Amino acid sequence: MSRVADVRKFMSEVKVEAKKVTWPERRETLQSTLMVFVMVIFIALFLWLVDSSLSWLVRQVI
Repeated sequence: MSRVADVRKFMSEVKVEAKKVTWPERRETLQSTLMVFVMVIFIALFLWLVDSSLSWLVRQVI
């Protein structure tokens, strides 16, 4: 097969498989996105607190 034919076959298979996918509802997507943002902020604050505490501790020792 030629390269062009391979690409066309691949693209048609991708189209068929994409139709089989069960996509999440808008509400579910928004909830998941919000949860990810909340967790990222929580972890960032936690790491900032740990970093600040360790920096303070090292400064006290030195």
